[in-house]
Amino acid sequence: MSKYKIKNSLWFVLFEGIKIYFSNIDKFFIYMLFPVLGQVVGIILAFAFSLGFAEKIVNKVDNPIHALLLVLLLAIPGLLIFAKAFWDYMVAYVALNSMTEGAVTTGRVYDFKSHNEVATNRTLPYVGFLIIISLLMSIGSSIFFIIPGFVLWIYCILVFQVFTFEPDLKFFDIFKRSFLLVKGNWGRTFLLMFILAFFSLYILTEGITVVFDYLNLTDSICKLFNFITNTIPLDFVNKVLVYLKMPIVTNDMISKWIFVSILGCIVSGLTLPIRSICWSLWYKNLSDLKDSKPQVTTKKSAKATKRSSNNSEGI
Repeated sequence: MSKYKIKNSLWFVLFEGIKIYFSNIDKFFIYMLFPVLGQVVGIILAFAFSLGFAEKIVNKVDNPIHALLLVLLLAIPGLLIFAKAFWDYMVAYVALNSMTEGAVTTGRVYDFKSHNEVATNRTLPYVGFLIIISLLMSIGSSIFFIIPGFVLWIYCILVFQVFTFEPDLKFFDIFKRSFLLVKGNWGRTFLLMFILAFFSLYILTEGITVVFDYLNLTDSICKLFNFITNTIPLDFVNKVLVYLKMPIVTNDMISKWIFVSILGCIVSGLTLPIRSICWSLWYKNLSDLKDSKPQVTTKKSAKATKRSSNNSEGI
């Protein structure tokens, strides 16, 4: 992205990101369709087949171990679809950064396969990179590290961009580079994250939910999840809630929660491009800022420079 100059403005980054996204929204939508819906469909199929036939299998198979294996086998097709879609989704985290570079230099988004190769040609390093991120997120999300973990995550929020645009860096150098880029710009980086999350994870989800409610589609869709809610022992759960003086729950409430959660995941996934675009532009902005700063010459280095120049003059 060296040919593309970005103003040192968070709002400029947002404006450019939105412009790139909506000018190529059809391409981004098609590109993200399977990675997002594939995960949802895979999970639903896994639960539908395993839970839907579990009772019949248990009644017909005497050996409980054999019955469990048959139930697990029924879940495999859905899990395979989920795994493929999940991998494609993680590849998109890197490929979308590469697409952004192409969009800002050529004005077009094309050749998805070549952008995917930014990750697929480095599969083992990328998998190792994802494992490290997962471990750090697990530690950071524990109750003892929530606040410091959140602060550190903001410092590390550009790791996917660094992985994409600086492929020669090693794992921990990637995190170090992101930390150095965000250092001194933590507040603005947090604000950008908040705006992107609020828009793509809340506003759009709530807006689409209102549309479903207006068209009277919510109740019909929620009934599709009855096969899950019917397996929950609500009588026991509600007895506990009544004892704790808390509101009871119903099948409809759980189905509505499942529907909203799935809808939120779909919206979040389909809007990943706009977040990746903005973070790629923000990476470019901070890289220009940091790399263009003049090196600070210390007294010690100045003396060493002067000494070496005197020695060369004497020679």
